[in-house]
Amino acid sequence: MLERTLQQLQGISLKWKLLIPFLFFAFAGTTTLTVIGLTSQQRLIKKEEREKLLLHYRNVRNELERKGREATALATIIAENRKVQRLMSLRDREGLNDLLVHTYVRLKVEYDISQFHFHIPPGISFLRLHSPKMYGDDLHSYRRTIVEALKRFRPVWGLEFGETGFGIRGVVPIFYGTQVVGTVEIGNEFGKSFLENLHRRWNIDLALYSKTDGGSFEPMTFVSDDDKEQVFFGPKGTGLDRAKPTLLIAPKGLQDRAILLSPVRDYSGNVVALVEISEDRSRIRQRLERSRNVMVLVGGLGIIVSFLLTYLVAILYIRPIKKIVREARDIADEKRESYLDPGLGDEIGTLTLSLNRMLASLMERRAQIEEYAKNLEKRVQERTVDLVASEEKYRSLVEQVPLIVYRLLQDGTTEFINSCLTEWLGYAIEEAVGDRYFWKEKILGNDESSYNELFETCFKRGKEYRSERVVQDKKGRPLVFLDHAIPAKDERGRVLWIDGIMMDITELKQLQERALRTEETRLLGEISARMAHEIRNPLASAGGFARRLRDALPEEDPNRRTAEIIVKEVARMETFLRILLTSIRPVELSLSEVNVNRMLRSWLEELKGLAESREIQVEERLDRNLPLVMADEERLNEAFASLLKHAVVSMREGDHLEVRTHASNGHIQVRMMFQGQHISDDDLEHFFFPHLEQDPEKSVLDLPLSKIIVHRHGGSIDVFREEDLLVTNIDLPIRPGTEWSE
Repeated sequence: MLERTLQQLQGISLKWKLLIPFLFFAFAGTTTLTVIGLTSQQRLIKKEEREKLLLHYRNVRNELERKGREATALATIIAENRKVQRLMSLRDREGLNDLLVHTYVRLKVEYDISQFHFHIPPGISFLRLHSPKMYGDDLHSYRRTIVEALKRFRPVWGLEFGETGFGIRGVVPIFYGTQVVGTVEIGNEFGKSFLENLHRRWNIDLALYSKTDGGSFEPMTFVSDDDKEQVFFGPKGTGLDRAKPTLLIAPKGLQDRAILLSPVRDYSGNVVALVEISEDRSRIRQRLERSRNVMVLVGGLGIIVSFLLTYLVAILYIRPIKKIVREARDIADEKRESYLDPGLGDEIGTLTLSLNRMLASLMERRAQIEEYAKNLEKRVQERTVDLVASEEKYRSLVEQVPLIVYRLLQDGTTEFINSCLTEWLGYAIEEAVGDRYFWKEKILGNDESSYNELFETCFKRGKEYRSERVVQDKKGRPLVFLDHAIPAKDERGRVLWIDGIMMDITELKQLQERALRTEETRLLGEISARMAHEIRNPLASAGGFARRLRDALPEEDPNRRTAEIIVKEVARMETFLRILLTSIRPVELSLSEVNVNRMLRSWLEELKGLAESREIQVEERLDRNLPLVMADEERLNEAFASLLKHAVVSMREGDHLEVRTHASNGHIQVRMMFQGQHISDDDLEHFFFPHLEQDPEKSVLDLPLSKIIVHRHGGSIDVFREEDLLVTNIDLPIRPGTEWSE
């Protein structure tokens, strides 16, 4: 049916073929211009309405600010009255009421104030001139303006809820001499009278909605010319944005209204109400309807005129066009090789000349095609050889570069990847190529967001994608890669696949982290040294004076005990400073071959008497094949001495201490284990921090320096619980620079 209709349309005369498109475009153009005109007019009118509503909104905000500043100014005048200051310092409520009751009446009449309130620290109601019988209630828990005025000693104003309702309040501190004796508050009602004042000044309809405890809003008050509540729209169903005003031009059910809804925040920044500004737009609608009717009438006349002009043009030019079409058909059928008569110099003549040039071009192209056909096979062979050579060069280059080179199709399939995948991550190329889930599961680690971001950026937006990601190899070790994916497009701009490279930057990241940790350690050491030196001199003076005071007091004097406590605590602080300074001083190493087993046995023998006195059993499980390590023997000796002695003195009587050593992967490991349930988690967390112990034997131990010495040798030291045992684990490289690997 459709094909027959198309055939019938193709069979109509050339005249109608010209008329139908021209008439269609005339109708479409006129309709489009009419629609654009009406739309532009509506858009401009709505823009003006929005700007007008926003101007009213700014006026409302300015009025709030003006009322607040006016209240603050009035409160400042009251606060600077010397009689008020004196009466507030005396807490004379009756005298203050007698002094200011007439002033309150004048301010209420002249400035329409609704609150005149005095408070005393820390925010207790002292006198409400607008309600004298109400006083003594505690306001500081919810009246932030009063708290801020007392805290900052300066005037504060803002919208706030009080016992008598919402008010635009200005609170000013009252000074008596240099002491703050209280605050005075002047407030304007935020309600009916406030809206009526705005309505009279700008002739706009306004409404207020108060916020309920459940978070919804309910009508509070409104003002309008006709006093009809149903003209207001309310917050329900508006999609209100709590951060900025919401504009509604002709909302559903109120086509003749333009409405602005905006949240109202109190001094604390909480949304406490909504203000609605509404204007009548019925005249604007009538003006739009008249404009639409006029534009539709003009458009219809334009279509009729276009039809008549197009018909005349078709009649005038149909005959010469038919002749040219017939001659062009002869050229296409190769029935004509002679040039056409150009005729007149108008557009028809130009078309004839174009047909003559086309005829000449066809004859020239025919000769070229015949010549090209003779050499086609030879050129195809040459091009095939070039393509094969280019592919071999590309593959050789890709295999030589130290990068993972890949190609991904749009469905996630890995079409190509070079052998660096096997070298770095351990996966065979056959595992990746052809698998549509390999990239998502193995490279991206099933991270849906990263997968979507890669394909969104490259395939949908056609842009390059760069990211830094952590990839686990086949053994589960994490490696850091820098990934750069580039979309490949066809001539129409459609993305066919993405080519990318991945660079291993694991070592670079490790070097960056080491440099950062070194700089942080250096900076903390400088800060700690500065603080320790600043504290040491005054502490030494305090200790000297305390000892002199103690020695000067007789034994029976009760103050001598206090002086002895001061001397003891100062000594503890001096010991702490010594430990702190020792832990942050630079550690220089003199490396030589060190026998760790012999060093441990020496110290265990040294501590044997102390262990036997505490009935502690010591078990040695030292690896007899433990290799020598390159280390500073004196420094390492200090570290093991502090750790072993701390273990012995920290153990309870009758406990068991086990010391182990063994070597693995270029490192040696020293492990000390004993019962440590009595050591709290907090002590365990701060084990190597400079601190003082209750036990004097522990206080002299330099555990922070022990950790620094181990780290300076390129090793690591950790303290943790393992079931009911406390374990101190020390890892040291056999040679400096040896990396630890499991």
